[in-house]
Amino acid sequence: MLSSARFAMSVHALSILALSEGKGPVCSTVIAQSVHTNPVVIRRLMSELEKADLVKTTAGRSGGFALARPSKNISLADVYVAVEDEAVFRMHKSSPDNTCPIAERLNKALSPSLRAAECALRKTLGLTLLSDVALQLA
Repeated sequence: MLSSARFAMSVHALSILALSEGKGPVCSTVIAQSVHTNPVVIRRLMSELEKADLVKTTAGRSGGFALARPSKNISLADVYVAVEDEAVFRMHKSSPDNTCPIAERLNKALSPSLRAAECALRKTLGLTLLSDVALQLA
């Protein structure tokens, strides 16, 4: 299960940019209204997406955000890696009792399955391009 809504919000925002390709930058207020969040939240997400070279920022009155590369060159895995924690699955929030024999071995027992599931998630997300999503939304 995803750890937050950041991935879905990012895909939503990037879909807006994909549908606006070639029309100039889109401001955070427009994106925020569509995503139904605050423009500050969008700007923070866009900052992470910019670090991952998925969006570019144009400053100024007519500025905003645009895709840094064509939507056909951005996979959902790219988006996921840019905005979500590395690990999809987490172990205990606090350290389990280290005298318990199960607690002592649980991480080792679960790790292979959890790594495989994370790899499958990234592989599956890698098969869908932002352009595919935008096409379905157009």
